[in-house]
Amino acid sequence: MSIELLNATSASNSAFRVVCGTMPRVEKSISHHEALFGHIKHGTVTLETADGATQLNQDDIYFISPNTRYKLTKYEAEISVITINFTNPAAVTQDYLPQSIIRALINGNCTSYAKISPIEAPHSRILNCISIAKKAEFEKPDFFQLLVYGKMYEAFYELFANKYVRIVDAESKSKKYRALQRVTNYIDEHYIDGLSLDEVAAATGISRYYVSHLFKELMDTTFVGYVNELRLNRAAMLLMTSDSPIIEIAALSGFNNLSNFNRAFKLHFGKTPSAYRKS
Repeated sequence: MSIELLNATSASNSAFRVVCGTMPRVEKSISHHEALFGHIKHGTVTLETADGATQLNQDDIYFISPNTRYKLTKYEAEISVITINFTNPAAVTQDYLPQSIIRALINGNCTSYAKISPIEAPHSRILNCISIAKKAEFEKPDFFQLLVYGKMYEAFYELFANKYVRIVDAESKSKKYRALQRVTNYIDEHYIDGLSLDEVAAATGISRYYVSHLFKELMDTTFVGYVNELRLNRAAMLLMTSDSPIIEIAALSGFNNLSNFNRAFKLHFGKTPSAYRKS
C-alpha cells in the first residue's frame, strides 16, 4: 500500500514519487511501499517494530525501509515526513541509487528501521537534506526535482555511510520478500476487483498456503486484512478528494455491499464514511 500523507505538497501518484507532508495518526500497524524519513517536530511518540519499541523525542529523525510493518503509539507528536517510492520506473531516484541498494530496500535485505538523535553528527546533515527537499517540493522553483532527488541522494549516503542502514546477506529472506513483492504487486493492481486468495496464488505461481504464510510472517497481517486495508485507504482518499456518493465510492474501492463497507470503514477508522468526509 501507499501511505496517504496529511498536508501533502504533491500527489502520491506524482511521476516523481517523492511526497512531503505530515504523518497521519494511524492507530493500527501499517506498512507501505515507500521509504520514509520522519522528523519529530514537537512532542514524543513510540515506534513499534518486530524488533521492539523505541521512543522518539523532539527533533529525532527516524527512517523506515519499504514494506516494514510498524505502529506508532503514545502519539503526542507532530511528525514531518518525506517518502520515496522505488517501485515506480519513472522515479529519477532509481538513476541515482545503485540497483543493489534499491533491491536491498525493496526486498527487505537491509536494516528496516533507524533512529538518528540530535546529538549524533549525521543528524544535522540529514535534517538539512530533508528540509531543503521539502522546501523545494513545496515552492517548486525551476528544476526543483533535481534538487529534491539530489538531497535524497545525500540523505541515503548518510544512512549507509554511517551504518544506520546496512545491507544484509540473507538469501532465504530475500526469496521470501521477492515472493511477497510479487504477491503485493498483483494485489495492488487488482484489489478493486473481486479478488480471492486462490486467484492471487494462481496468478503468481505461489501456493495459497505460502501466500498466507508470507503475510503472517513478514507483515503480521492476513491476505484479507491487507486487501481490506488497501480498499479502505482508497475509500478514505476518495471521500476527502471527491463529491461522489458514498455508494459509488464503496464500489470504486472494491466493496460490492454498502452495509459491509460502512461496517468495515467504521471499524478501521472509528467513524462512518459520512462522518469521516465531514471531519
